[in-house]
Amino acid sequence: MDRKHLIQQLQAYIPFNEQEKKDKRIFLEQLNIKNIFQRENEVGHFTASCWIVNQDHTKVLLAYHNFFQSYAWLGGHCDGDENCLRVALKEAREESGLSHIQVLSKNPFSIETLVVGGHEKNGKYVSSHLHFNVTYLFQADDQEEIHIKEDENSAIAWFDRSSFMNQVNEVWMKERIYQKLNSRIIQFFDEK
Repeated sequence: MDRKHLIQQLQAYIPFNEQEKKDKRIFLEQLNIKNIFQRENEVGHFTASCWIVNQDHTKVLLAYHNFFQSYAWLGGHCDGDENCLRVALKEAREESGLSHIQVLSKNPFSIETLVVGGHEKNGKYVSSHLHFNVTYLFQADDQEEIHIKEDENSAIAWFDRSSFMNQVNEVWMKERIYQKLNSRIIQFFDEK
């Protein structure tokens, strides 16, 4: 999968709501920019995340991200890799320690433009910028051993889908993204 394949997937993507409708247009425009998959593009760049559910789809896996001081999904920067699905899988394995992850959707499950505030990283200032985030739906066994990635997370745990929002400190993510993902799960499995 490369940029051309992602463009085709996004062109075929049916937005779930108004946010995704607007973001779809923006994503397709951004994919014309040569370095849009690299952090060197300081205005914005593509990232990939995953929404990991357990085997009966009643729980989600969240990590306590030290940077955001909140429980959140798993994911990261593409860093030049134009295959967002591969990036999401790599990040899921690195951040959770899971080795058996099932891809439930090879196409984007959700898309969102995320704002990252200016911050210090490795002693250098990183200006506020955008993440053009592509999310995939994965499944894992909630009995498989999980591990934190100490340089990014200080905890990782499975939470009931009905109550995990109590663990999220980022109001916008909770109200705009995680509620959407929960609704998408219901829709996804109803269609199966």
